[in-house]
Amino acid sequence: MLKLALFGDPIEHSLSPAIHRRFGQQTGIELDYSAIRANTSDFGPRFAAFLVAGGQGANLTVPLKHEGLGVCQQVDHSARAARAVNTLVKRDDGWHGHNTDGTGLMLDLQRLQLHPGGKRILVIGAGGAVAGILGPMLAMHPALVVILNRTGSRAQTLAEKFARRGVVIGGGFDQAADLEGFDLLIQATSSGHGEALPPLDRKWLKEEAVGYDLNYGPAHRGFARWCAHHCLPGHDGLGMLVGQAALAFEIWTGRQPDMEPVLADVRAAQATP
Repeated sequence: MLKLALFGDPIEHSLSPAIHRRFGQQTGIELDYSAIRANTSDFGPRFAAFLVAGGQGANLTVPLKHEGLGVCQQVDHSARAARAVNTLVKRDDGWHGHNTDGTGLMLDLQRLQLHPGGKRILVIGAGGAVAGILGPMLAMHPALVVILNRTGSRAQTLAEKFARRGVVIGGGFDQAADLEGFDLLIQATSSGHGEALPPLDRKWLKEEAVGYDLNYGPAHRGFARWCAHHCLPGHDGLGMLVGQAALAFEIWTGRQPDMEPVLADVRAAQATP
């Protein structure tokens, strides 16, 4: 049996255990996927105990994605660029770290036929989530990526880090007065968890633009209302969640699961009161 776990805090309402159980059933792979609550102060001993118990792979969520770098003997280019690990796999030479968030988002955008190539993309937020998606997004050759953040210097620093990979600019909302003509708006802040939104402006976007929120469930509701009010098609991040999980499952098992039926199951379960 493949022994896996999710580490993070909070994790009580995580969908990852259910998603990976479905992947295991779909592929005929027996697995034990548990959720282990851990923060930065106790991740080390809890991860060590998981290893002693036969742990072979893990997912990391908030606030541990940066901490994961410290247990890895090797990290892939996505994790290195983002300075964040969300997937760990045990190999003969130690733990290997990966970041599947950005590629998971690209899978979902492709599923939705929102191909980034040649598009003008506006990203709201400059945290770890954005650092994780920028590399895979720029690899799809968008015409322009602009990062807006409450603290403009943070967006500028992040943009400079990825400047060699494409046309990417960062700044604060106080510099956004003249923005316009964007095809895709990506809401990548955690403000939805507090039932709030950053100061969005519909005039930044083309008439036929589309909105995408990295959040899902209750944290997506505010952005969904904003999109509906402004006649903007809006999508939540549930497809990204399942997409990045499918990539992690493939790293652990070598088997590529079919994400479509699992996404349908998870969405139906979310819709059930």
